[in-house]
Amino acid sequence: MLIRRRRRKIQTGNESSDTAQMMNLSLFIMLLAFFIVLNAISSYEEVKTVAVRESVAMAFNRDANIKERLSSDAPDDSKSVNKGDSFDRLEALFDAQIASFEVTRSNSMGVMMVEVPLEEFTRAVMAVGQKDLTRYPTRRAIRENAFLPTLVSIMRKEIYGATTRMEILFQSENNPARMQNQTPNQVKKIIDMGGELAQHLEKRGLPQKLINIGIQKGNTDIVTLVFRKYVPFSPVNEEETLEENSGANNIQNNSSQT
Repeated sequence: MLIRRRRRKIQTGNESSDTAQMMNLSLFIMLLAFFIVLNAISSYEEVKTVAVRESVAMAFNRDANIKERLSSDAPDDSKSVNKGDSFDRLEALFDAQIASFEVTRSNSMGVMMVEVPLEEFTRAVMAVGQKDLTRYPTRRAIRENAFLPTLVSIMRKEIYGATTRMEILFQSENNPARMQNQTPNQVKKIIDMGGELAQHLEKRGLPQKLINIGIQKGNTDIVTLVFRKYVPFSPVNEEETLEENSGANNIQNNSSQT
């Protein structure tokens, strides 16, 4: 008697493959949803994207002239209106907002002189709709008009225990004392222009004690700004104040000679 044994065929391959496909599909849908949400809530800064594009273009471009131009146009992060002492912040402000200027600094005497074209300085002070760069942690607002409020914020802020005082020195063709005797109308015109600039500074919150206006002989198209640490008047410190003023005059004479 022959007994035939039947073998039961157990098929598990299709079920396991279907389970794996479902898990992979679920994982794909979860990742897709995650990146959709991430893209919806994310944001980017145009300044950083420009820097990245220029970096990629400079890396893959064979033209050496283009590489040199792109590297020279890159923003200098070492200068910021929120870093360094008062002079560093003021120099960063002029570098960001003024096209042409010359700086002479003496950290030992605590004096910084900036020579700016009179027309450009007047336009920067009088511009409307300006913003304070010290309120922005990024460099996005640097392209906008922000000279006046930022200047006031830097001068009002006590850095290293003192605020900053500014002297606005206008230039005249002849000796100011002689002009006062011979052509007083020209002197009055300069004083009125300086008073208007000082009024704008005071309206933005700069105390009157931190501003001084004067006239000196020189190029009438240039205005000289002298920045120094503000020291309240005291009979005890009067000699020290006179020494600081003489030091500033020496710097001014040296710069004018060069």
